[in-house]
Amino acid sequence: MAGFLPPSLLKQVRTLALRGRRATDALLGGEVRSVFRGTGMEFTDVRPYAEGDDVRHIDWNLLARTGHPYVKLFAETRELTVLLVVDRSRSTAVGDPESKAARAVEVGALLALVAAQQQDRIGLLAFGATVGPVVSPGRGQRHAFAVVRALFAMEPDVGATDLAGALRAAGALLKRRSLVLILSDFLAEGWEVGFRGLAARHEVTAITLDDSRETAVPAGGWVTLSGAEDGATVLFDSGDARARKRAEQAVRDARLARSAVFAASGVQEVNITTDGEYLGALRAAFGRAPARR
Repeated sequence: MAGFLPPSLLKQVRTLALRGRRATDALLGGEVRSVFRGTGMEFTDVRPYAEGDDVRHIDWNLLARTGHPYVKLFAETRELTVLLVVDRSRSTAVGDPESKAARAVEVGALLALVAAQQQDRIGLLAFGATVGPVVSPGRGQRHAFAVVRALFAMEPDVGATDLAGALRAAGALLKRRSLVLILSDFLAEGWEVGFRGLAARHEVTAITLDDSRETAVPAGGWVTLSGAEDGATVLFDSGDARARKRAEQAVRDARLARSAVFAASGVQEVNITTDGEYLGALRAAFGRAPARR
């Protein structure tokens, strides 16, 4: 949990809180219902597997013991825990006109306020090269404000992003099925297996943070590029159209691979860019309550 914050930072938090109330109303659309509905699920029983059942609900332990497939049954619960898993790695410090980190903080804070308004439990697990800060899930406006303060107090981390470690930490923190909202650019290595495992136990939404300049490299001359994660530098001829196209295509390929992991895991992807507004994307994802597994 964030401790003392300077007055300038507290002013930002209060300003966002006011904006957040208006944005919350827009996200809810004036309707008295839950934005994050259909995700508070509790295991109740098992039954024999039938054709057409979701294989992700198979009880593998029971299958190993009996040799017969069974699927787990879940009942929707009134209480919902929402965990924000927010990227504060070095690569999120870039972006125009706002950085990915700034977008992550603003979107994360808005979602925290939405959860508080709905009486849901809200928590935070930030990560970079290390995990932290962590705010355990709790309920109420005061607790949501603590999450918002912690978001604003985050600082970019240096070193390779340990997204895999953050996913393990999130799984260890959550004791029951929860809604996990991951805000990240997913520029990390070896996170895919842990992501699939987390998505099998919880309802996960991937909120991807992208900079449009990554797929539309500005034309110019020779420039020095610095690695977002390791700080390594390389000369790049931005005046060479073929070089620009190769760089842009590499980013597109990486994003397609990222989306393929989400799709294979049954996870909804919400894309947020550093330019333009993001409320429409959030409303499309949550405000109209799309069907969930």
